[in-house]
Amino acid sequence: MAGLAGLIVLAHAVRVVSPISWQGTMLSLASLQPDRFWATLGLGAPGAVPYDTPVGALMPLLMDAFLHDGWGAAILNAALVVIFGRLVHASLSIGRKSGAIPLLIVFSASVVGGSLLHLVTQYPAGSALIGASGGASGLFAAWVLIQEGRGGQVLSKRFATVFLFFAAINLALWLVGPSIIGARISWQAHLGGFLAGAVAFQIYRARRRIS
Repeated sequence: MAGLAGLIVLAHAVRVVSPISWQGTMLSLASLQPDRFWATLGLGAPGAVPYDTPVGALMPLLMDAFLHDGWGAAILNAALVVIFGRLVHASLSIGRKSGAIPLLIVFSASVVGGSLLHLVTQYPAGSALIGASGGASGLFAAWVLIQEGRGGQVLSKRFATVFLFFAAINLALWLVGPSIIGARISWQAHLGGFLAGAVAFQIYRARRRIS
């Protein structure tokens, strides 16, 4: 998890020191832009420019996690990955078999889940998405399940309560964020990442028990 957190910070550092033209290229390739994505499917808003290829449209679903709008966001997400990722890694490790790959898959599934919910709610056009907060939210959801013990389930009452509380906080931040912290958050990325991470973690934990 330290390597993943380091990659998040390194990716932002590379962007910061890159020439302006390169930064624009990074944003064009890796930020998730709903108008361009839907235009690629022939469903975009009038005037929307589609991605060049289907692969180019799919890449930002995951790559947007490695772009951030400032050092604060990059460092915060990297720190959350370490905090929650350590326990998730330990929970998914079996004997001498490291849980690093399952951790990366849970993180990736969380990012993609958050990106997909952002896309669905931003049809046919909306704000671009960057940041690893969806992945961090998914690791947090996995951490919640771990706290419940072996009986922790996505459909449990406790997990549902935490999710509703998490959703309420995110909706509140979405409403007041621009005026208080000077930034807009994607509640969709956070909630989508939370749910996708929980499901991915539960699947891996079930496989670990079987093996």
